[in-house]
Amino acid sequence: MTVTFAPSGLSFPLRCVEGEVSTTYNQIDLKQDRESASVSVQAPSPVRWAMSVGQ
Repeated sequence: MTVTFAPSGLSFPLRCVEGEVSTTYNQIDLKQDRESASVSVQAPSPVRWAMSVGQ
């Protein structure tokens, strides 16, 4: 699965192992305020995932 943060273009892969539950924490510190930003996730359809995003 791949997580992407826009507008920075930062992305990182997360390994998914069938039958295992894993937790990953990431923090992105922005150098300047942004009016808008987005986070997207791409994963194969059998992968179940959840995300929490804070500001």
